[in-house]
Amino acid sequence: MYEIFNRLRSNPYLFTKIIVASFFVNLLALATPIYVIQVLQRYVAYGVTSTLVTLVVGIIFVTIFEFFFRNIRHRMTRETETANTVLSDKVMNKIVSIKSNFYLLQNNFRQDIITKNLNTIQNTLNATTTLILIDVPFVLIFLIALFLIHVQLGIIASLFIFIPFIILNFYRNKINQLSENSNQLVLGTARLHDNSSSRFETIKYFNLINAVKKSWNLIISKRIETNENLDANKNVFTSFMSASATLLTIIIIACGAVLAVDGEISVGALIGANILAGRAISPIIRLVQSLEPIHRSTIAVRELNRFLSLPEDSQQGSDIKQFEGRLTVKDLQYQYPDTKMPLFENLNFTVKGGELVVITGSNGSGKSTLIKNLIRLLEFNRGQIFYDSIELNQLSLVWVRNNLTYVPQEPKFIDGSLLDNIIGLSEIKKDRMEEILKMVDLSDFVNSDPKGIHMTLKNRGEDLPFGIRKRIALARALAISGQIVALDEPTESIDERGKKSIYVLLKKFLEVNKTLIISSQDENIINQASLIVDIDKKPIPSVTDIRKS
Repeated sequence: MYEIFNRLRSNPYLFTKIIVASFFVNLLALATPIYVIQVLQRYVAYGVTSTLVTLVVGIIFVTIFEFFFRNIRHRMTRETETANTVLSDKVMNKIVSIKSNFYLLQNNFRQDIITKNLNTIQNTLNATTTLILIDVPFVLIFLIALFLIHVQLGIIASLFIFIPFIILNFYRNKINQLSENSNQLVLGTARLHDNSSSRFETIKYFNLINAVKKSWNLIISKRIETNENLDANKNVFTSFMSASATLLTIIIIACGAVLAVDGEISVGALIGANILAGRAISPIIRLVQSLEPIHRSTIAVRELNRFLSLPEDSQQGSDIKQFEGRLTVKDLQYQYPDTKMPLFENLNFTVKGGELVVITGSNGSGKSTLIKNLIRLLEFNRGQIFYDSIELNQLSLVWVRNNLTYVPQEPKFIDGSLLDNIIGLSEIKKDRMEEILKMVDLSDFVNSDPKGIHMTLKNRGEDLPFGIRKRIALARALAISGQIVALDEPTESIDERGKKSIYVLLKKFLEVNKTLIISSQDENIINQASLIVDIDKKPIPSVTDIRKS
């Protein structure tokens, strides 16, 4: 609720226009009970046709004006929904700019939860909900009209205004808790679907079908039970809301009838008072029924704001005009969060431009982590890394990414064409692209598709053979053409033909004086190294300088 009023306060002019329009909308809503009163008091009492015609024409014009005012007001209020788009843009910008160290290791957010929160906000913090809140204060207009008809009827309607809130007090916590449980079970179902589809080979090969079915039956039974309880409580709650409106009508009619018999009000005033009482309690009921989704949207906004407060990669820093590719590491230490011992420490070495340093070690020893430290994907805990003579943290992140060629161990791609995945928003000449495809042995694969380089990568390329994905990742790295080339296990899990093409590629890199940082256990690559860092030595890696051998 605070978020809605905060949006309105941020644009006082718009807020004023909506309030003025709301005032006229609710003022014109008085026309119907006034029309009923006048018809019964004037036409029914005296039978003058011209009076009836005048009243009918008048109420038609008022109804038309009310219709246009309501639609104009809704159109104006929709301007507040631009805040949802702004929030979505902020979230997207945060996702792509969040600190790599936080993003890769902390795992403090999940994309499915972010998407759920954005959808909740989009569906709740809209013009309709905003107008429900704005209409509540104008209930006073109808209550004042009731008091003018008769004080007793005004008091009855005023007391009934509080009944929906009393009912809400009994059901709010239970409905909110059941809604949260239902949302968590929906996320659990989505995760189970993802596991079943993305790991179907593991499930079938290792005969895990019964285990998956067991988990499925458990979560489905919980969802059914939770949703039944949620629907039952919502239905009872809605029934109480409807019953309170009906009870108000009954009491207004009963008390009004007594007043009419006693001659204190007319029959027309009795019917008009009933309409006014309904108009008075209707906004309150809509408000109370909207509080549960508003509560969920409040939680969603709070969670997204917490996500938006996460630290971002700094875009500031200097550039190196003529980068030679020299790399110096001094007293480097890295420790995973929530672990007692550093993965490595006191690491020192220097690589000249055009040399090859190989990071070797067993699987899971931390080779990939060290590479990510060296190229500023992860933040080390202690020490310094210099590119030429400039400390890495002092360099512009844009410059670093434009001067690094990086191929991760497990290639990842996005939905889109092969060309988009290779060059992004950059431009590249056709001859250069053909040269890159030839260097990574992708020409046959590209030519096999009618769309060629513009082929669509289905399922973000995950259906492609690993060797093809590795070659695409190499092509993407070559399109950047950085002075430092970082390759994480480039020959792992690919065939001999693919390995030979990578060996040729590495040779070409060295011939043009590129600095190579490679994690590998491949003897053919290790034998070409100028420096070998054995990450298996804990916590101080062994550094072997081949140049001194």
